[in-house]
Formats: sequence, C-alpha cells, structure tokens
Amino acid sequence: MRACLLALLWIAAAIPNAFGQQYQNLFKERSHDFGTVARSAKTEHRFYFENTFATPIHVRSVRTSCGCTTPSVLTETVQPGQVGCILAVFNTATHSGARGATITVTFDKPNFAEVQLNVKGYIRSDVVFTPGEVAFGKVPEGTARRYDVHLEYAGKSTWQVTHATSDLPFVKVGVRESLRQGGKVHYELDINLDETAPAGPIQSEITLHTNDLNIKSLSLSFTADVEATLSIQPNLLSLGSIGKQEEIKKLIRLKGAQPFKITGIESETFDVSSTKLSEESKDMHLLSLAFSPKNAQSDQTEQKGKIVLMTDMPARSKIELEVVYKVKEDAATLSASTK
Repeated sequence: MRACLLALLWIAAAIPNAFGQQYQNLFKERSHDFGTVARSAKTEHRFYFENTFATPIHVRSVRTSCGCTTPSVLTETVQPGQVGCILAVFNTATHSGARGATITVTFDKPNFAEVQLNVKGYIRSDVVFTPGEVAFGKVPEGTARRYDVHLEYAGKSTWQVTHATSDLPFVKVGVRESLRQGGKVHYELDINLDETAPAGPIQSEITLHTNDLNIKSLSLSFTADVEATLSIQPNLLSLGSIGKQEEIKKLIRLKGAQPFKITGIESETFDVSSTKLSEESKDMHLLSLAFSPKNAQSDQTEQKGKIVLMTDMPARSKIELEVVYKVKEDAATLSASTK
C-alpha cells in the first residue's frame, strides 16, 4: 500500500514538471542581460511566447524575486498560433549597482504550469541618457527613421565614448562629443533605422563602448514596431485531426498598409475554394476559405502545409498562411486493423 501511495505521489509531482517543460519551450528566450545601463534610463525587455497548443493559453499571474524588476502580463489569453508577451521593467530610477531578478510566470489554462524567466544588469549613477530610451514607435515597413539621444557623464575628466555598436544590421549609430569641461562630458548620439528593418516588433540595445577599465560599456534600450506592408490573421492554423475528405472552413483577415486586391489563391497541400474574391481595392479583406487536404494519407504525425494568397501589391505580391494538421484514419482502415 505504501509503495502504491509513493508511486501516486511521484506521478502527481511529475505531471506539473512535464507541463512546465512544455511551457518553457513556448518561450523564444528565458533570460536577458540588460548589461550596464544609465541611472533613470527606461530599460525593459519583452519575453515572447507562442501558443503551439490546440487550445487557448491563459496567464494567471507573474511575480518577481526582487523590487529592482517589475513584471507585467501584456497578453493574458493567447489563441492557438498567436504570440503572447511578458514585460520586465528594470527599475533604474530607484536602484543602482548590480541587480538581478527571477520572474515566475504562472499559467492555469489549458494546464497549470510555472515558467521562470531571469533578468540582470548593472545600473550606473554617473551617466544619464535623455531621453532614456530609443523608442521609434510605429514605423511603416520599408521606411527609414532617425532618433537623437543626449548623453551626460559626471566623473573623470578623461572619460570618453570610443564607439557605438548594434547587433542589428539595419541599425547604425553615430557618436559626437559636444562638451568636455572639468569632470563633465556630453555626447550626441544619432540612431538610424534603415528601410531594410523586418516587419514586427523589434527590441534590442545600443552598446556604447568606453575607455573606462572597470565598466567598459553602456547599454541603451532600443524598440520599434515595424508595420507590415501586408499581414494575415491568423498567420498559423492548427487544425488538429482532420478526415481525408473533410472540408475545413476558416475566416482569414488580410490587412495592408494601402488598398489592394486579392488576385488568387493556391496551395500544393490543399484544394482551396473561397467566396467570390472582391474586385474592389481595400486595405482590409475578410476572406472565407474552404479547403481539404490533397492526396492525404492517414498519419497521426503532425504535418505542415501552406496556402498562398496572391495580391496586386507591387511590394508584396503574395503572403503565406501556414497550416498544421494530422490526418485521421478512415473507417475501413480502422475496421481492418481490429480484425
């Protein structure tokens, strides 16, 4: 009896751990180093996670191990195929020195699970950025933008910024010294986002390299939201198990930065039909699709396919809709397997 009880307790403890691993795998990253940042700089990081389950995910709460970091849930409920976000704000105005925190994210649907995220950084009190972040906001895809930041340092008269770098190939940073007087040093930074920036949210850091032997670099938060010329919602369909001849109906939304027409639909994986395509140019189209798998073989392993929608937009002539599914065994095959 005791052995049975211990086995049941072990199984009960193992189930949350198994779910926890599944939920961890949803996150693109689970740790972030803010590096060395200036006092009062707006420093934050977004942890993105994608719902690869067939049912919605719900985030119940977040908590932190240290007051140096304030977490919040930006997306409480995330539908299948969609992306959610946990925001971590580094409290540079009220803390200084080396700081770090563990953020615990609690999910309660479709299963109970907890995922831990980690952040750390070093907050300097002798450097101030104005403004405290590089926030481009919404930028149309294919458009260049520039952002100016002022840096003030108070300390050693020999202190200097040697150069600046970014890990993004479409971001360039210029540095110009504007004042050196006693222990005060000022720099002007010009940050350029070029037209090759990809669509979607962007978060990164600008790194300023200095001649300070103790702390050799400073980080400045960088964010932008590049609006796609053409987007599709949902961008992933998770169908679960479907029959070989089963017809699936879904409503798709296409949104463009300018009015456009849908000129055709094609797929190597599915036979696709639709309600009559509008001959009117609009910046948003709601499209009812009906499709069934081509030459489907019964297979309970996950399969992937694509539906391609063509448009008359010169800059974006087509967009792809990804589909994930399994094919059910038909009645004849099931009957034969039971004999």
